[in-house]
Amino acid sequence: MIGAPPGGAVMTQLQWLVQAPPLIPASPWEDAGSWLLREWQRDPALPSRAAHFLMGQPQPSRIGLQFENQVAALVEHSSGLELVARNLPIRDEQRTLGELDLLVRDLDTGKLWHWELALKFYLGTPDQWYGPNRRDTLARKIAHLHGEQLPRSQSSQASRTLSETGWKVDGQALLTRGRLFYRSGHPEQPLRHPRHERGWWLPARGLPSQQWHTIPRTFWSCPSMSDKSTNTIDTRSLIDYVEEHSRPVMVLSALRPEPGFIVPVTWPNT
Repeated sequence: MIGAPPGGAVMTQLQWLVQAPPLIPASPWEDAGSWLLREWQRDPALPSRAAHFLMGQPQPSRIGLQFENQVAALVEHSSGLELVARNLPIRDEQRTLGELDLLVRDLDTGKLWHWELALKFYLGTPDQWYGPNRRDTLARKIAHLHGEQLPRSQSSQASRTLSETGWKVDGQALLTRGRLFYRSGHPEQPLRHPRHERGWWLPARGLPSQQWHTIPRTFWSCPSMSDKSTNTIDTRSLIDYVEEHSRPVMVLSALRPEPGFIVPVTWPNT
């Protein structure tokens, strides 16, 4: 298990997680981020305690799993929320239909909530928002969240599973974080809401001659926390790397304040 950022960066990521705007609006579900913000406002030391706990735990290299661990740590170390279950499988006899990311009890009201989580990054083209892995699209993720993941706890199979432990879900909540990356000249549609964090993207062609700072995946949520004394690359080497590996690379540039992606010339077609 590798890939966890150092302690100071973990706390910065936790603070970002609580304060950042949602990537996908929660409506018609509840916004789980509002509970995390409430708990931090009540207890300013919450991110520090959660970060200390995470530094003592093995962390996965996949940033989606790191994000889930961070959310769970914030819930566990809060005074007003209780982490009841994680990744609870829902089965129909011997077939697993899926999992519920988190079951969280709001101790203020006593209600039990099903939370679904997503940390995502999408690059806009005239017809679609693509993830760095082009098979992952914003439209597909929204459809999956609203059509399958969040309603799962309302299913008859989930009711049977939950009743075996004496639990009853009172409602569903969504927690999404991430960033949308825009290409100059492309229409800003479908614009989900004005508050999401933004970036830019460019093909690996005709880039200005400069030093670029590449961002390891671990720091995609908070690119400014990446160690700028390492992972520096010149333009020619960056272009060669992107084309050789046929995948987008997140970078920081002295010419722009936001992070960006440099993508293969043929992306997203390959």
